[in-house]
Amino acid sequence: MEASSFPCVSVRLPSTDVEAHVADFLEQRESPRWVLLGGHAVQSEAQLWTAWVQAVRHELRSSMVARSVDAEYIRYLAGTHHISEAFSRAGLQSGQEDAWIIYLPEGEGVENSLGHLQPVANPSPAFTADVRSLTQALGWSVQSKDMNYSIEGMKRLGVDGSAWPDSRIEEALIAHILMADDQSSSHR
Repeated sequence: MEASSFPCVSVRLPSTDVEAHVADFLEQRESPRWVLLGGHAVQSEAQLWTAWVQAVRHELRSSMVARSVDAEYIRYLAGTHHISEAFSRAGLQSGQEDAWIIYLPEGEGVENSLGHLQPVANPSPAFTADVRSLTQALGWSVQSKDMNYSIEGMKRLGVDGSAWPDSRIEEALIAHILMADDQSSSHR
């Protein structure tokens, strides 16, 4: 897994008008590498990097299920093969005023010992300035919020966190991501 921090920031929205916030975000962002997630969706660095590896691996191989890398990422984060279900699980949800903005670093394919392309993240040196510009354009405030495991957040993502001991919560999140391509996982 990547050792560096995943480029993300927690934001506070001025209202609970989800449709307006999503529309504004899509209009203001510079590329589909910028992703808006519900406040419940971000729980750990390992979770974010695992979904990134899966999405960017498929991007590099031109084998994405979704049409864009942001939707492919959200699909993995939500642990499903179905794009619409992914947005309902991991996207901004009705009544939420907290959200996360993340940036999906470009990936470079590095061949492993088996000859498979594995993504390696290219650094995002301008993330801080770019996210500041984006949040200012949107009128959203950045908040100091740490990533935290949440059983309720996991439920919204489609993970039954209550079935796992606390010591294995991160493992449950990772397993959920890795099962996104298992057709049966979308019917859990």
